[in-house]
Amino acid sequence: MRLSEKIREIVRLLEKAYGRIGPLKRTDPVDEIVRTILSQNTQDKNSLAAFSILKNGFKDWELLLKAGNGRIAGMIKHAGLSNIKARRIKHVLGEIKRREGGLSLSLLNRSSVKEGLEYLKSLKGVGPKTAACVLLFSFAKPVMPVDTHIFRVTKRLGLIAEKTAIDKAHEQLSAMVPQGLIYKFHLCIIEHGRRTCAAGKPRCGTCVLYRMCKFSKKTFYRKTKT
Repeated sequence: MRLSEKIREIVRLLEKAYGRIGPLKRTDPVDEIVRTILSQNTQDKNSLAAFSILKNGFKDWELLLKAGNGRIAGMIKHAGLSNIKARRIKHVLGEIKRREGGLSLSLLNRSSVKEGLEYLKSLKGVGPKTAACVLLFSFAKPVMPVDTHIFRVTKRLGLIAEKTAIDKAHEQLSAMVPQGLIYKFHLCIIEHGRRTCAAGKPRCGTCVLYRMCKFSKKTFYRKTKT
């Protein structure tokens, strides 16, 4: 099976197992950058709760720039590392405003993926995952954000080598996955990592991708309908 066919089959099986992925609904890029910073080193339920509190607390991000770091940190305590993330969010938004004259990332509409990644990663506190999330979810650019689930599952599937660094994983998966499937692949693999291919105790016995999996420690497989 060719690599592109394998990836299409992975998406087909995971959509059948967990439900079909709808079309991409673009997010506001400044919202996305704040949301993704909050998601660093914490669970989604915690980061989303913190993001909701920020959005309700500030009618626009300009008001957040006028707030003290302590107030921001108190509002996002659900996300953990609140003092660090408060400073990081405020710095990133301030730098965007300084460069663009306002809190807008509309310039990325016209950029290539490489240009967009370089611009976003030049903002202190924005790494490859955050940059890729903004480009994919806000601008529908063909780039793969790699979180802990995608990093783990794609290694177990043999799509990337075991010793691949996470920066390289972003590059390799972005190039490997057909552009029209990047969004679906991203969401499907995350769901699989959460529900089946867990870090500590993967549920190999019910995994629809068992036959494709290269994980040396996979356990007994119980046949399921595919």
